[in-house]
Amino acid sequence: MNLSQIEAFCTIADTGSISEAARQLDCNRTKLSMSLKSLEKELNTALFTRTGNHLSLSEAGKAIYKDCEHILYTANRIKLTCSQATEEFAAEMWIARDDSLPDTLWHDIATQLNHLFPNTSFNLVLASSGDLTNLVATAQVDLAFGVDYEQLDEPRVVYQPLGKIRMMSVCKSTHPLATVKRVYDDELRKSMQAVMVYLTEKDNPSLEPFSRRYIGFSSFEYILNTILSDSAWGVLPEPLIRSHLRSQTLTVIKHTYGLTQEDFCMFLPSGVKESPAVTWLSDKLSEFLFDF
Repeated sequence: MNLSQIEAFCTIADTGSISEAARQLDCNRTKLSMSLKSLEKELNTALFTRTGNHLSLSEAGKAIYKDCEHILYTANRIKLTCSQATEEFAAEMWIARDDSLPDTLWHDIATQLNHLFPNTSFNLVLASSGDLTNLVATAQVDLAFGVDYEQLDEPRVVYQPLGKIRMMSVCKSTHPLATVKRVYDDELRKSMQAVMVYLTEKDNPSLEPFSRRYIGFSSFEYILNTILSDSAWGVLPEPLIRSHLRSQTLTVIKHTYGLTQEDFCMFLPSGVKESPAVTWLSDKLSEFLFDF
């Protein structure tokens, strides 16, 4: 049994197809199929059942999938540890972030990163808050920053709170809810709500729509635009909407949960030592949240 066989097994399990797994791994389909057959022969058991062109895990495959996933994760962590021990620097770094903080802040940070650490290329990608954990856990990005709605017990990810961020239930100042001195649950449930949705977890209680009528988006910016253009309300981070509150374009809804707090976190792979660039970046974000 070797790592390439385990990687082939896990990728086929994830995709349900040898062809798609071969595409993702950028390898020959026949070679991948032979790798799987060799693993099944060594283990003396069938790891998949075939239904048409789709492959699904057998009972034996289900039993070993998590262990195989952990083997791949451990192998990657060993490589990272050795890389750090030899003081190799990251020539490229992928950073996911949600849009709870202003774009102008991220633009300034990106510019400073490039000046301070010229030997590293930084790629900042926008993602939904709820998808950040999965992006780091599956090594699609090196680290991530955003509102931590999940509070998941994910052994592959370390959650480092950088500060608190206020979440506000708001509506346009001309919305009927804006004039009500005390908004009750029934009134909110009757009004259209713009809510946060994401792909990884679809049953997170903290993101369940409060209203009976709602429309879902993967970013706070889309929620904000919907609130500003349509007759809707929603929950948004204060840094994103401060200018709208000051200009009185938006109003905080006078409801029991009109103001709440969430952790703004850095998401890091377990066992990975912070680089100087990561430490600098996390400090900058902490300073912003503290001053805010």
